[in-house]
Order: sequence, then structure tokens, then C-alpha cells
Amino acid sequence: MLAFQALVAATTVAASVLVPLQLAFPESGVWTGFGLDMAVTAVFAVDLATNLARARRPAGPHARAQGTGSVAWWTAVDLAAAVPFDLMFASPLAILPRMAKVLRLAQWFGSWRIRFVKRVELVKLGIFAFWLLLTAHWLACVWSSITPTYEGDAATRYLASYYWVVETLATVGYGETTPVTNLQRVFAIGVMLTGVAVYGYVIGNVAGMLARRDPAKTQYFENIDRLNTFIKHRDLPPELRARILDYYAYVWRRRLGFDEASFLGTLPPGLRREVEMELKRDLLSRIPLFRGLSEAFLEEVALSLRPDVYVPGEHVFRQGQPGDRMYFVIEGTLKVLRGDDEVGRLSDGNFFGEVALFTNQPRNASVQAATYCDLYALDRGAFTRLLERFPDVGERLREVALTRHGTPVAAAAPPAPPSTPPAAP
Repeated sequence: MLAFQALVAATTVAASVLVPLQLAFPESGVWTGFGLDMAVTAVFAVDLATNLARARRPAGPHARAQGTGSVAWWTAVDLAAAVPFDLMFASPLAILPRMAKVLRLAQWFGSWRIRFVKRVELVKLGIFAFWLLLTAHWLACVWSSITPTYEGDAATRYLASYYWVVETLATVGYGETTPVTNLQRVFAIGVMLTGVAVYGYVIGNVAGMLARRDPAKTQYFENIDRLNTFIKHRDLPPELRARILDYYAYVWRRRLGFDEASFLGTLPPGLRREVEMELKRDLLSRIPLFRGLSEAFLEEVALSLRPDVYVPGEHVFRQGQPGDRMYFVIEGTLKVLRGDDEVGRLSDGNFFGEVALFTNQPRNASVQAATYCDLYALDRGAFTRLLERFPDVGERLREVALTRHGTPVAAAAPPAPPSTPPAAP
């Protein structure tokens, strides 16, 4: 089906280019011959039948049903392009209805922008360039038809006309060819106004498209501007400034500048669960603690995890602090410290901080980032809710976690329920 749509699109583009050329330069003979007419008619007729059959089928769950007026309109467009009027009538203008199919091309472009969402800005630029070149082609054919002063063969006259249209649209070539008739003046005014509109579109939209292609890069430069503004009013040591710049560069390279939570907040609960699970599935599969657990538990964990980034030398927590969350290492290396002594290292797939949640005791060690670290954090409230919903899983987690840390399971108290504020009087 996709291959046939590509064939219809290619035929439509060919008709949109060749029909104006034939009308403006009849001696060129670019649209002559019974075979060409029949080939175009066959492609457009099959497409007409396909579109009619699709219109009769019930709309899918994600498609909007077409109204009767819409179906009638598009049927008329397809029919006008499919009927070989030029074989039925002697007038040269009888081939003009072939160009009606270009309306379908505009409709397909709209669907392609959705289909190729990962490259939507490049698709937009490509579509804009296509319409600009095709419009210039149409204007050149019209200008050549109303300006018989150009000399030479058809190719020379077409290039002269196309050159005049492009320089006029670009607002750089007024005066090289001066309109002498009222029709030429009216047409030239239209081309000039079109050029102004195109220029405004380029300035107002293309620059924005290029900026939106990399939101993380945009966020990076915005952060740099904020830092420069802050430094103007508050003095920061050079070393601290360098660390901030390094952090912004890391966030940009890792494409963490885009706020993941703000995007997920726009989704309905069911779809959000699926996206959260898909984003964190690889991480959860690399954590030995979660292997073999139920899909329902993993979904709840995925919904509860929150991303954190730590820079080299920064403490995730210090020994003796109360424990209110546990962490899972996505990427990076961390040092485990007791006092000033390093007693271990944590890396990708490891987890830490869970003993304090099970025992309700202060942190028994400090954890410090040795490199830039991407972590996921699970706070006490979410942790307690998970264990309440999945008690069998909670028992397994407690045995694995406390045994790994050398704490007898029987001595470990269950995690305290989250505190609730006193009732209002």
C-alpha cells in the first residue's frame, strides 16, 4: 500500500510539473501521446477506487470518521484528475484538471509530518522547499505565457522566466524585466506580495524549526545565559563556575535538558504507565534485585522512580543522616565511605540506601559520586506503598537487601508507614 501511495505521489508531482509546461510551451511536447494519458489515468483511477473503498469502511479507533461533504469533495478531486478530458476535448486547457490531484498531495504531506515525528523539523523544511520550488515553477510558466518578449527555444524561455520569478520572490531583482502591460503589472504585484509572504515565513518559522530540532541544546544555552546573568549580580568562585558549566555540558550531552516529567504529565494514566515502563525497562532488567518479579510490581516501581543527576564529588547522602529514599544506578560510579575510608564502589545496575528504609535507622555510610552519575530515586512513601501492595515481594526484597548488608533478617523492623498530618480542628 505504501509503495502504491508513493507511485500516486510521484505521478501527481509529474502532472503538476508537466501540465503547466505543456500549456506555457506547447512546442515542447512534454505532455503528448496516448500512452502517457492512459498511464496517468490508470494510476489515478485505481487511487480513486481505493479511496472510495476506504471511505466506506468504519473508521479505526484512532482515526476521525470523514463526513459526507468531505468524502464528496475528495471524490470530486480524485475524479477530476482521473478523467482524461484532454482526449475528450480539443481545448489545450482540458489537461488542467489533472493538477487537481495536487490537493491530495497536500493532504499526504500532513500525514507524513505525523508519521515521521522523529524528523518532523526536517520534514517541515523539505515540504516548505518543495512547495516553494513548485510554486515558482507555476509562476514561471504563467509569466512566460504573458511575456512573449523572451527569445530562444522553450528551455531558454523557461529558464529566463524562472529566473525572473525567483529573483522577484527573493526581493533582490526588481527592475531587470519591467512589466509593460496591465496584466503583467498585476501578475508582478502578485509575485512580489508572494515573495514578501515567503520571506516572512522563512524568518518567522524556519529559524524556530531549526531551534526546536534540539531542545536539549536550546536548554543548554538558556542555562548558560542564566548563569551569565547570575554572575553579573552575584560573585561566584571560578572553580564553582567551572563545575556549573561542566554540569550543563553533561546534561546537554546526555540529552537530559528536556523535562521528562512535564511531558509525561500530559499523558493519560494508562498511556503514561506504558511510557514509564518502556523508558525504564532496560534499567529494571539490569538490577539483580528485580529479576523474576511480576510485571505488575515492575510497573509500579517504574511509575515511582524519579531521575536524579549528581556531579563528581557530590554526596548523595552522608553517614548518620536519616534515610528517606533508596537509589538505583543508571550510569556512573559512586564511592561508599565510612568516615574517610572508602569501603566499596557502586556502578551501573547497583542499588543502595535500602537498609535505612527497612530498619528505620540513620545511614550507616556515606555515598559520594566519583563521576557524573544518573540515578533513579525511590522515596519512602512510594517504597512503603509498594510493600503494602506486594507483601510477598517486599519480604523477598528485605531478605535480599539485609542479607547482602550482613544484617539479620529477624532484627530488621518493617518500614514505618508514611506520617500523616494531624486532622484539622
